[in-house]
This record gives sequence, structure tokens and C-alpha cells, in this order.
Amino acid sequence: MLSAETVHLKGLADDAVPGVSLVTCCRNRSDNLKQALSSWLKLDEISEIIIVDWSSDTPLKRELAVFTEADERIRIVRVDDEDEWILTCAYNGGFRCASHAVILKADADIVINPDFFRRNKLCTGRFMAGNWRKVPKDQIHINGLFLAHKADLVNVGGFNEFITSYGWDDDDLYGRLSAHGLQRDDIDPDSIYHIPHGDEARSEAFRKDHADRAVNAAEQLRKSSRYASRRNYYIAALMPAWSGQNQMADFSVIDRQKGHVTLRRNASSVNEVPFNVRQEADHFALKDVVRWTYGCAVRFGRTTFSSLMAQGFADFERFIQALPKQQVRGWLYRRFHRRWLQPAVADTMLAKPAFNVPRPKLYIDAQHGLGNRLRAIASGAAIAEATDRELVIIWEPDAHCECHFGDLFDYRGAVLARSFAGLTAACGMDFITYMELEANCRKYRRIHPGRGEDFYARTAYVLNSPDSNPQAENSFLQRLEPVEAVLDLVSSVRSPNDVAVHVRMAGGDGFEHLPYETPDNWKKSSHRKIKRWRRKSHFSNFMARIDQLTSEGRADRIFLAADQVETYDEFYRRYGNRVACLKRELYDRSTEQLIYALADALLLGRAPLLLGSTWSSFSELAQRLSAESMHIEMSGKDF
Repeated sequence: MLSAETVHLKGLADDAVPGVSLVTCCRNRSDNLKQALSSWLKLDEISEIIIVDWSSDTPLKRELAVFTEADERIRIVRVDDEDEWILTCAYNGGFRCASHAVILKADADIVINPDFFRRNKLCTGRFMAGNWRKVPKDQIHINGLFLAHKADLVNVGGFNEFITSYGWDDDDLYGRLSAHGLQRDDIDPDSIYHIPHGDEARSEAFRKDHADRAVNAAEQLRKSSRYASRRNYYIAALMPAWSGQNQMADFSVIDRQKGHVTLRRNASSVNEVPFNVRQEADHFALKDVVRWTYGCAVRFGRTTFSSLMAQGFADFERFIQALPKQQVRGWLYRRFHRRWLQPAVADTMLAKPAFNVPRPKLYIDAQHGLGNRLRAIASGAAIAEATDRELVIIWEPDAHCECHFGDLFDYRGAVLARSFAGLTAACGMDFITYMELEANCRKYRRIHPGRGEDFYARTAYVLNSPDSNPQAENSFLQRLEPVEAVLDLVSSVRSPNDVAVHVRMAGGDGFEHLPYETPDNWKKSSHRKIKRWRRKSHFSNFMARIDQLTSEGRADRIFLAADQVETYDEFYRRYGNRVACLKRELYDRSTEQLIYALADALLLGRAPLLLGSTWSSFSELAQRLSAESMHIEMSGKDF
């Protein structure tokens, strides 16, 4: 018989006895449950089966009477008076009722094969979970099955109860288990089987509106399971990190009998998500669904995007199809569609660091273009590591760099998409800016972050600190993992080559109409230097040096990265197929171009000799990303 204490999480980990508790939850879908339960009962390794009946119309105690009479391992936990299915609360209640040291969480539509425990061995310091990437499309829902030590579930707080609708609950839990230091292993897909059925049986949005009627774009897009999952992703990112310190939903015991207990959840919720967070999550989930579905960059402001979502769905689709080609990146988002990326950036003022750890933080508000931002971040990373701080990257898209950090790197650290430099004093942080046009600029001033205090640096340059050095900075950059789209571009080009050439001509006269080249970005003295060095970086100067190298037999194969189409044309005209490059039609600061730019920088670093452009942080980036020893010559200085 279950006792009243079993509905409380506290102390359960210490009291757990050896064995496996299978925990499942169900609301009305008893046919699938009966088929799955028949397979579970054949497993002698399972010590008990906890079935949470989340207010099914016909109580499962009645539906499963034949099973409960035949096998005393079954425990039914009935939760009364629930109007809507809430997976996270249901399973957390089941975990608290489990009495064994290992939890096998299985949805009510998962058949488990007799050789499951022979094929899947759970070790200390690890957990096991289904992997949707390794199974046919009709089996992707095995992703929700996992095998874990109950003590580890207690430490991370079980499921995140800020999530109350379909989607992302299992990925969120797995991410927190991994962040807690556990290694994830894949469940053998041949040891389990998901009983196929449509998403209509899973997603509340599908169940509520099947009618084929005219709706606006937002309503239509919200019907998809992809929207539901993405919305919960943002809710989890925006709310405080869920952990073992959070209070789970509170249940009262209404009735206890042998093999059966009835609970009622207290009406007051301690885990309610504020309205403004739900609004933010909805907005950014809709943007993601649009770009994944239609390949659209969605570079609209909030007001414009909201107006677009209010249109009739047919009008919305016509608008998307009529977008200029430069706003559509279908090939890129088809890749994103096949691989569920988890960008570290949440594009919102409410975003927070990815990991809450009890350490002071070093915020690096990276400015200007790709090369500038990455060297600033690398410097901050070196200082953070040396001073035992958590690095928090602030990467706000602007005219210099329109992409997000997550568009370029698969990064699991903390990233914010909005600057809050003006709030640092109110937050009690030390603050410094190296940006020369900003008030209180202290460019290149030596920094000394106070012990135990958060520090905020706004910079496009390396920070002047005894804790930062080129070796540590470059090591951080070389450890960053580019996204699949970048790696695909790199692999599409011949490498290595004899010489890599970076020609940076855009800047100064003729380019000052561009928002990232306007003189308003720098002091007059700095802008004069830019104009001077751009003139010395004309492609003809590089060609003269390449001709010398060719005569010495040192430039048979050339990789070229440039910012003007005429540079590519002239190189092809003179050197033909000796030149390798990443061809494209646009030369701007859009997300697509920055993906190309990162691939260019990686390829530039793969040659023994680099001809770079002086006063270009991009040439510097190529050097920093190169793990191999390379010789550097700079325009206007060495040739």
C-alpha cells in the first residue's frame, strides 16, 4: 500500500531500494496502454509499475482490473479533477511514488522487448534515453523513454513544471541531466517500439481545432507540434533554471487502497509562467516555425512580424512566396529542418545565462563585425577561465553583424541576444567600454575584475588584462564548434592550398553609405587609418605578390576570400582553376553571408602562407582559428 509520504519528493532518493520502477502516465488512451503494459509485465527486471491516471474519463483502475489482479507489481495513482493533460506534473507525481533506485520512464504507447535490460546497461554517472535521430520517422517518439537513477532525477528536479503543454519536456530534462555532469547513452532502438499514431493524439492544439476554416497565419502555425515544442523551449530558457530546489506541484492524498491511491492537485500553482514570458515565447516560436517551414530569414521587426501573423493564412503564404530571393535561405533552413538545432541565443530582453552556477559572471558585450566580436569574446573567455567566472556572451545582431551566435556555433554556454550596458550600475556590476564613440570610453585600459563581483565589458577589441593572452584566446576559438551549415561549406572547397589570400577592399570612399562602413562608427583618426589601409589592400597588390610566389613555385593552389565580386573576377581571369573559393551572390552582413564568412576564415587558416589585409580583424580571425603553424604577410607592410 502506498503511504502518504510517497507523494513528497524529499528524502525519496535516500530511501530508495534496489530495483527498477517503471513510471508511465495516461489520460484516456487505455488501448495503447494495455498493449504496452502486456510487454512490460514480461520483464522480470521491473520491480514495480507506477501508472499515473491523469483524470481519465473511465478510471484506469476499472480499465486495467484484469492486469492488476494478475500482477501485484502494478500501482495505479489516480489524480482527480484535472481538466487538461500536464505531462510534467503527472510524471513528477509518478516519480515521487516510485520506491526503487532506478526509474524507467515509458510513455503509455511504448512496447518494451524482452531483451531490453540485456541490451541497455545503466552505469553510475550516466543516463540512457531514446534518440529520435537514429530511428525511422514513425518511431521518433521513442525520444521520450529514458532509464535513470532516481537520485539523479531528484537532483535536477525531475521534469520542468514551467512546461505545461506538449513538447520539449524530455529534451529539457536531458539537457539538465547532462549539465549536472551525467553522460547520455542511447537506448538501443531495437529494444523498444512506439505504437504509431498521429500528433492529434498528443498535441492539445490539434485536438482543439481540426476544422478546415480560414484562420490567420499565427493560429495556423500554432497548430503544429513544431511550434508547441519550440514555444516550450523558449519558456524553459526564459524562466529561472529548473532544479532540485524548485517546489513541485503539491498533491493531497484523497484515498488509499491496496495497489491504488487517489490524489488531488492543489489549485494554487507555485510554478505559473508570467504572461509576458508566454508572450515572448510565442513570438519567437512563431518566428522559428516560419523560417524552418518557408526558409525565410524573418528579419522583420516585432511590429511588422505581428502584422504579418495577423493576416489570413493564404495571404501570408502569398507574401512569403513573393519575398526577394536575398531574403530566402531555403538550402540553409532545409538543413535546420533535418537537424533540430538548439541555438544558445534567445532573442529577447528576458533571456538569461544558460547555466546558473554559483560563480561571478564576466559579461562580454561583443561589438562590430565577426572578427571583432570573436576576438573580444575570446579575450573574455580567457579572463573568465583564469578568474573562475562564468562567461556570458552578449551577441546582439545589428548592421555590422545581422546573425545570432547560434547561427554560427553549436555552443552550450550562456548567450544573451540583447545588451544591457545601461543597467549595469543598477545591477551592481563593474563596467567598462572600449568603444571609442561611447561616453566614458576607456579603450585599452587595464581591467582588474573585483573578486567575487560580476564584470561587464563592452568591446570590439581584446581586453587589456594580465589574465588574457593570445594562446588562451586562440584555444577558446579553436574549440568552438561551427554549425553543420558552416562545416558543409568548408568541406565543399579544395583544401589545403599553397597560399590563402584575404582581400579586404570595402571601406572608405565609395562605401560610406553602408551602415557598417559609415564614418559614424569610428573617430576621425581611426576612419582615416581605415581608408589608408583599404587602399593598400587593393587586389592588384596581392596579385603582384602572388606572381612572385608563383615564380618561386610556392603558389600553385590559391584559396581566395574577398569582399568584392570584382576581386574574384580578376583572380579567375588571371589564375583560372588554380583559385578555389566559396562562390556567392551577396556581399553583405546577413546571416547567410556570415555563415559563408566563418567558413572562409576556417579555410584561410588551412594554408601554410596567408596574405592578409592590414587593419582587418577578419585576417586576424583567420590566424586565430588556424591550429597549424602558418607564415603571415600583411598588405602595405610585407608586400
